Amino acid sequence: MLATIPKYRYPIGLRGRRDAFLIVLLGTLHLTREQARTITPADVAVTSIIRIRGHVVPSSDDPVSCAACAVTRWLRIVGPVWTGFRGDVIRLLDPTKGNLDRHDCEQPVPGEWRRAEQLLLPLDVHGWARTGASLSGRSMTSIIPARRAAAADGSIAEKVGVVARRPSRFDALTLQEAYAELGATDAAVDAALARLTAVWGDARALDTELEQAASEAKHGLAPDISN
Repeated sequence: MLATIPKYRYPIGLRGRRDAFLIVLLGTLHLTREQARTITPADVAVTSIIRIRGHVVPSSDDPVSCAACAVTRWLRIVGPVWTGFRGDVIRLLDPTKGNLDRHDCEQPVPGEWRRAEQLLLPLDVHGWARTGASLSGRSMTSIIPARRAAAADGSIAEKVGVVARRPSRFDALTLQEAYAELGATDAAVDAALARLTAVWGDARALDTELEQAASEAKHGLAPDISN
């Protein structure tokens, strides 16, 4: 499940990181739902080994399925999520700066996560956290089967990293050549708009003629009077 859960892009990466954190608490550390619901920053120790309430969070060879990485990925964003700094959250979830080939748990984790009064946050559909409220047991019960089903379906691997821009015919132009191309494009747009205007005018004129012809034909039919 950890391997298939999205880790980047807002808000799916935000919800994915929260759900991965929940899976580690319940599925890896075997905490109860009540214990998971009440996890606070004081319960987490981040050193060379990550511990939650004294339980060591294991790591694995694959960074995308590593439980320790799932914890640190969530810790990186839970601080700004708690305080409502959406811009910071979106920046941290930017897929063009993501790296799934490197262990997140081996990178330094800034201490902003300690600002959150609780770590297992309820999230609405827009990515806002409901502070002061715990994730309900019903939500926990629905999250795990949904993530398990998604993993069983064989989800497509997440794509991250720098997006290569397609080369353009404008790349090698000088400034003067670019201005000339812009002028030519502007003239082409004006010509297209003029043509559209003419077509629209012809269509309206044709519509008027058709309506007039239909009206004349209707009034040209004499009533059938046999008396």
